[in-house]
Amino acid sequence: MDHPLKLPSYGPLSFVRKAAGVAGGFFSRDPARRLDSGQRLLVYLLWSRPRPEIERHLEMAERINDDALAHSRLYADREAMLGAVPKGGAIAEVGVYEGAFSKRIARVCRPRTLDLIDIDLGRLDEAGVRAAVEGGMLRAHEGDSAALLSTLSAASFDMIYVDADHSYASVAKDLAAAHKALKPGGLMMCNDYTNWCSPSVAPYGVARAVNEFVNREGYACAGLALHPAGLYDILLQKPPT
Repeated sequence: MDHPLKLPSYGPLSFVRKAAGVAGGFFSRDPARRLDSGQRLLVYLLWSRPRPEIERHLEMAERINDDALAHSRLYADREAMLGAVPKGGAIAEVGVYEGAFSKRIARVCRPRTLDLIDIDLGRLDEAGVRAAVEGGMLRAHEGDSAALLSTLSAASFDMIYVDADHSYASVAKDLAAAHKALKPGGLMMCNDYTNWCSPSVAPYGVARAVNEFVNREGYACAGLALHPAGLYDILLQKPPT
């Protein structure tokens, strides 16, 4: 697939000027300038590679089919998009960290059951999340997200929030497992829907994995939630049959 990716040109003179600027920045007393120099070096090393290598590194996503976008809605943030999730359902959150967003899911969606899945639950504020569920059932599962999702009952969840490992391969496995666990017509929300994380200065495979999944499985894109750093959330809906 052809992407509108324009490659910058680095001639010999341009390279010398940039190298001198970067070298000077590394020895600056200003931490911001040293960080900027490191980023400039990374940019040069990336964009000096052949285009296919660049696109593989940037995890360029394929285009989503037009039909999937027919009824999409834009939201100010992911908390606002939680309002689109029906109340009182069975919800799973994949990737919970300390449980801050788990509490928001519990308070906004008021789930009947909330399953929390993470590779390491050592930082989870389980007592705080349990209090936020307000009478619903909370179940915590520690281990590989895709493997654990596969052990849960098929077609049993009304909504699954996916926010575990952000590499393409891991996201693709989580989506496939979540697809089986989700009820027909159920919702799936995916965090950090992008191909690049600016705060981490690293490629993310979420957008690529999600777009391929949507086109393959016939999901609808129900919404997109904005984020100040471009780490969007996307809301997907499974076909009803």
